[in-house]
Amino acid sequence: MKTPLFFILFLLITKVAAQSISTEEVITLSKKYQEKALYFREMPHFDRDSTVYYFDMAVDLLQNNKPLQYGQLAELFRDITDRSNRSHNFIVVDSIAPIGWSYYEKIPDDQKDKVLGYDLLINWALIKIIRGEPKPGLELFVKALDLLKADTRTEVRLKILKDKGRFYYQYGLPEEKEIGIQYLKESMIGYQNSDYPEKNEALVIAYKLLSYHYEISNPDSTEFYLNQLDALLPQITNPFHHTWHSYSMGNYFVLRKKYEEAESYLFKTIQLLEKYHLTTIDVYQFAHSLLGDIAEVEGRIDEAIAYYEKAKKSSIEINTKANTASFIEKLSKLYALKGDYKKALAYHVEWADTNESIELERNERSLRESELEMNVLKQDKELLAKRQQQTIYIVALLLGTVMLGLLYRNYRVEQKSNQKLAALNEELDQKNVLLDKRNAENELLLKEIHHRVKNNLEIVSSLLALQSSQIDDPNTKDAMQEGQNRVQSIGIVHQKLYQGTNLGSIEMRDYFINLGESLIGSFGAEKRVTLECAMDNLDVDIDTAVPLGLIVNELLTNTLKYAFPEGQQGKVEITLQKNGDGVLQLQVSDNGVGKSGQIKGTGFGGQLISLLTQQLNGKMQEEVKNGTRIYFDFKTEEAA
Repeated sequence: MKTPLFFILFLLITKVAAQSISTEEVITLSKKYQEKALYFREMPHFDRDSTVYYFDMAVDLLQNNKPLQYGQLAELFRDITDRSNRSHNFIVVDSIAPIGWSYYEKIPDDQKDKVLGYDLLINWALIKIIRGEPKPGLELFVKALDLLKADTRTEVRLKILKDKGRFYYQYGLPEEKEIGIQYLKESMIGYQNSDYPEKNEALVIAYKLLSYHYEISNPDSTEFYLNQLDALLPQITNPFHHTWHSYSMGNYFVLRKKYEEAESYLFKTIQLLEKYHLTTIDVYQFAHSLLGDIAEVEGRIDEAIAYYEKAKKSSIEINTKANTASFIEKLSKLYALKGDYKKALAYHVEWADTNESIELERNERSLRESELEMNVLKQDKELLAKRQQQTIYIVALLLGTVMLGLLYRNYRVEQKSNQKLAALNEELDQKNVLLDKRNAENELLLKEIHHRVKNNLEIVSSLLALQSSQIDDPNTKDAMQEGQNRVQSIGIVHQKLYQGTNLGSIEMRDYFINLGESLIGSFGAEKRVTLECAMDNLDVDIDTAVPLGLIVNELLTNTLKYAFPEGQQGKVEITLQKNGDGVLQLQVSDNGVGKSGQIKGTGFGGQLISLLTQQLNGKMQEEVKNGTRIYFDFKTEEAA
């Protein structure tokens, strides 16, 4: 039953791919991809994978068609490297930031927008600071400031004030932090009295850093800025700011030893981050470490260790070295509290190695306020002083290591009778780690396959849409649109597979919601037709999910075309459940005008529904009463 459908899709792909597209069409399609990527960066439809996918599609399209559109590529990379949205991870952004800058440099001088160049450099400089690379970050920041030094426009000066405050504060030295705070306050006042497009984003940055800065020295100020941020959140569609506010409230209550209130906010933070698949940002680490601190205070050492292990793992994934070192040091202390001195020593040695690397990097920092010029002599003196401090620190570390070694030796003497068993357990742990690693690699490969299949189907869908735009015959245009929707329904299946935790099955409720909203959007019926999926979460294997998706696609298409004529308001309901005999029961109903014969027609859609129903060993029935209700029983265990 599957062969004819995919053969038809193959013919369509071959035919459309043979068509060449002009430069103007490349630019138009690329902008559509860019707009789609930006759309998925906002709540409530935030989807990080979709943002990355559409950004990559836009870049690939522009890079693979001549002549290269340097201006549009530079604007695209500005959006990709914007850290307030964090579509890509730190390492990826750091690697592609120079590519965006290289495109900007190739724009003719008389066509260059210096603000665009400034933004590209600022984005790159900030990611260098976050990754613990202050020297290249400083050089990029000076270069960015030099681009706009002659620009006297108020909005440009405010932007520079905001970025100076942010850069100074994140650079990390105490004297620069104080300068950064003054710049942030000046920019905050300026933006509060303005109506510039970036006003809300700039205010969020100011409120966040100011509340964080005063949390120890002036709790009242912290509370004031957190309240300012809370009042602004209804206007903010960036989920990072919402999760940061919840985390900051949790931290605020931890400092005041109100642990129950703190846990409520921290659990909310983690739930939001996991809901939007944002577990690779630093707030995720810090939320777990704060929960670990609460568990330690309340004597739950094993829970504290579990929270800190998760924080460490998340930190390693995005290469935030200083955070990783802090978590490792804490784990060493927790294992010592537990009495497991072997692990305590292992973590202490790991922390010492990690921290030594970080200290060497910190010794290179030197920053001055007057346009950030570097004084080499002063830098050398400070570096020497830092190295002397480092020598003292290493001696103290060695003494501490020796003491821990003695404690560990005593522990080994006392536990000698269990040494063989411990060795066997350690070997088993190593084998389990290797097995977990291999399983993770296989899972990653499977996800990559599904991701690529989904990407290829998106390309087919886009090509169908492009071809459809050049067709005048309404019947042919409708057929192309229906073909595009069928491809999209299959693509969503593969998207759910690589986004989910189970690579063998699809959660159908979420799949039907995504499919239905996509179809309603393609018909422009968002304001008059509502969709309900009154069903529990139900996982279905891919061989069943694809036919089910195509059946629902055809039924929804018929409903949207015929059930609500002349702009009539309406509702569509989809349910899917499995009874005790393993039979899947699917129902699609609407409250429209009622039209019989939808599933027994002679058209391609009706034939496709009939074939797919047979493939799943199913039976279908239709009822026209106060609308149309079509329901199926599928004996999937016996399906062909």
